Amino acid sequence: MKFIKFTIALITFFTLVNVTIFAQNLYAIDLKKIENKLLDSDDEALKAIKTLLESGNSEEALEKLYFFIETAKRNNQQQLIIDGNLLLADIFREHGDYKKSTETFNNIIPLVLNDAKSLQYIYFKKGGNFQLDNQIDSAKVNYEKAIIVGESVEKSDDLKAKIFANLSGIFYLQANYEKAIENYKIAANYQQILGNKNIEAGILNNLGGVYYMQEKYKEALNVFQKAFDLVGYGEEDIQKQTRRSSYINMAYAYGGLNNYKKAFEYQDKFFSLNDSLQQELKYKEIAVIQSKYSLATKEKETEIEKSKRKDAEVLTYGLGFAILVLLSGIYTLYKVYKLNKKNYALQISQEQLLNQNKIDTIKSDLQAKILAATLDGRLEERKNIASVLHDNVSALLSAINLHLYASKKKIKEVIPVEIEKAQSILEEASEQIRDLSHNLISAVLLKFGLGFAVQDLCEKLSNSKITFTSNAKNIERFNQNFEIKMFNIINELLNNILKHSEAKKGTIKLEQLNGNLQIIVFDNGIGFDINQIELKNGIGLSQIKARIKVLDGLLNIKSSNEGTRVFISIPIIY
Repeated sequence: MKFIKFTIALITFFTLVNVTIFAQNLYAIDLKKIENKLLDSDDEALKAIKTLLESGNSEEALEKLYFFIETAKRNNQQQLIIDGNLLLADIFREHGDYKKSTETFNNIIPLVLNDAKSLQYIYFKKGGNFQLDNQIDSAKVNYEKAIIVGESVEKSDDLKAKIFANLSGIFYLQANYEKAIENYKIAANYQQILGNKNIEAGILNNLGGVYYMQEKYKEALNVFQKAFDLVGYGEEDIQKQTRRSSYINMAYAYGGLNNYKKAFEYQDKFFSLNDSLQQELKYKEIAVIQSKYSLATKEKETEIEKSKRKDAEVLTYGLGFAILVLLSGIYTLYKVYKLNKKNYALQISQEQLLNQNKIDTIKSDLQAKILAATLDGRLEERKNIASVLHDNVSALLSAINLHLYASKKKIKEVIPVEIEKAQSILEEASEQIRDLSHNLISAVLLKFGLGFAVQDLCEKLSNSKITFTSNAKNIERFNQNFEIKMFNIINELLNNILKHSEAKKGTIKLEQLNGNLQIIVFDNGIGFDINQIELKNGIGLSQIKARIKVLDGLLNIKSSNEGTRVFISIPIIY
């Protein structure tokens, strides 16, 4: 019985550890969203510049902003100089140039030394720049300056809450957990005063995570429960996300308290809500694509109607003018009318054909994206299953086998045959799980990369009837998901050669060239009709095309009765 409880506890621990991590620091994640709001100003010129920025005319906006700042300097208009430079600093920050943004803020500081509110704001923004640029110590210094300056500033609770929350994240990264807790509590108190329950709940989740890191599981559980109580069962996206974080955090806390029943209960709630959120996200993406498609269709229909009305008006005015001015030229006008009518019909036909081609392209792109998203989901699921089998279940079986081996050593008499059988069954189970894990995701691919994995695949698929060879040139390690997708495509192509080609020899060539991965697969089989063939197994030819299209790749297939050659070129994801 004790052994069974121990085993359940181990499984629970590994399940919890592999599910997720604690809720990230709310302000660390949303730092850009929170701080990259362009400066508000009543000046009409600055408002016009901001309108240009929001419409995407960055170059024109910057040109006008530099002119605005220079004009303000010439006229010695200090407030406009400050407002213009604040906007310029925000623009640099928006485009990821944190160094220039910080330099611009530094230029403003001498102008606002007597303005505590502006000085507090600038130190806060500088701290954000350093934090986004991973300069943690500099970020901490500026946040602390903002706190000191802000002591004399009234009605700035929202900004103070952000400063203390960001500073908490800095202390957390420095493993100064007591300071992190102190600042999280202050930030949460400010949000409570402001009535921002959703943000307060996010901060409490982070506070509970710090308690957990200190192994103060009861305190962590209490704080996670408070975060959950704040958002309750609200239906807003941020409330659902906070509730999801609270569920998994509470599962961790219960796990730390060895209350595995509760841990499983909240883990199940997390999975259920997480699946629901993922499904909602997919539906939203599909809805956006469909909306764009519908909008494009309506725009084209509107253009056609405008073209019809315009052509009709031109024709009517032309005929009226011709009848009034050139009554004697009726015959000539009749000929012109006939010709215009014919050209008009031809123009409409051409426009309809062009619009139909555009609609077909949009449909094709939509189908390819949906199909690629489905394949990505399957790939991620296979990786997760293989990881659980290899890292968790195999480890448990190995542990059991070691216990049995140790038991055999302690038995001085004849070792019971049941122990020998148990070890034999465990070894067989371990081997089957290892094989299943390798079938889901190639172990050679994960450890050594695409080149070695393809070579290993060729050796496994070669037999007395067909021989596969591979040749890899300049192939190094790429992004793991990219390698898996490429391996699956090659695997499907080789399986099709085995099933359909009747070939005796197959060759795979891999080469990294100018940032692209080039794959050439050819055989000496009987070939096939490209226009008629339908691959029914594996991901199929249509799905291979969809995968390559989403990756902005190129696919070319040539087939004859002397064999088939498949050429693929895809931009590499490192």
